[in-house]
Amino acid sequence: MYIEYWGLEDNPKYQARKQEKLKIYEKYDFNLIQLKDADIQNLDDILPKKLLKFGIQAY
Repeated sequence: MYIEYWGLEDNPKYQARKQEKLKIYEKYDFNLIQLKDADIQNLDDILPKKLLKFGIQAY
């Protein structure tokens, strides 16, 4: 399980690296949870829901 926080969405170099990383996750069929700025404000609510999609319960 990998968790990525994509924090610099308006930076072109960061976006290029993000796309490279997403290709790697897909190529190797890694489980990935992606978080963005809006998710961080409600992380206690959002992360458990995203984990549950992979069968992981968090309290």
